[in-house]
Amino acid sequence: MQDNLSKRMLKPILAGCLFTGIYLGSLTESGAQPPPPEGFRWEVNKKFSDEFNGTTLDTTKWYARSPYWVHGRPPATFRAYSVSVKDGTMQIKNSVLKGDKKYNIAGGAVASKAKDAYFGYYEVRMKASGISMSSTFWLKNKPVDSNCPYEQLELDIVEAVGMQKTGHDLRNFMRSNTHTFRTDCNGEKLVKSSGGNCEISPPANETFHTYGCWWEDENTLKFYHNGAYKFTIHPNTYFRDKPFNRPMYMHMVTETYNWETPPTEEELNNDAINTTCYDWVRSYKLVPTK
Repeated sequence: MQDNLSKRMLKPILAGCLFTGIYLGSLTESGAQPPPPEGFRWEVNKKFSDEFNGTTLDTTKWYARSPYWVHGRPPATFRAYSVSVKDGTMQIKNSVLKGDKKYNIAGGAVASKAKDAYFGYYEVRMKASGISMSSTFWLKNKPVDSNCPYEQLELDIVEAVGMQKTGHDLRNFMRSNTHTFRTDCNGEKLVKSSGGNCEISPPANETFHTYGCWWEDENTLKFYHNGAYKFTIHPNTYFRDKPFNRPMYMHMVTETYNWETPPTEEELNNDAINTTCYDWVRSYKLVPTK
């Protein structure tokens, strides 16, 4: 615990991901879990946890380019070279992409190799980029088999956008969502969603924030900001009574949205704002106390 405590209390504030000062955050901003139910304790789930203290991405845990969502949403796509580990953080640097007719922005999508994230507590300490691309932390799964209807679940713990040009404010709010995507045997798609949000300060791109979710059961997901409980989401029960009933893999992604104006070349070339910084990701599962 002492090593983690030292890292928490002396973590530099970053502009981009460059050191500019000393961060003196509280313990709750840096990874306090919710009180466990009586008779249980939290145990680290190592497959979905990383302090990013090395010099390269741990390829026993992570894909530098997600095999689950390969291309992304135009005009941005994913490139493994966007991802690096340095200065105690995992960094996704967005940049201009040349020579592709469909995509002109290189973002990043780091994905877990393990696909069995289930009930438990999942949190990330992240500083969003300062451009109009997302900085995200979420879970998803693939359809169970090839038989229709096809169905996927998605748990968006946080979706942040550090520069708001149009539409939604994902800079001053922690926005979270649950989605069920179903495609029937005729190819018709139907999405049922339930979400929640809370205000945050300073904005997501100005400092690190800790975003957490306690996936308590099939119907209950509790969300935390800097260690404090903020809101609960109950996934939509249109398709079944207990909707969030399947394990998932983990994603840390920067992408463009179809409702937000993409960044300019000048913004993408600005190293002070073009990078999302992940200090750490930590995951826990409940186990009985002895």
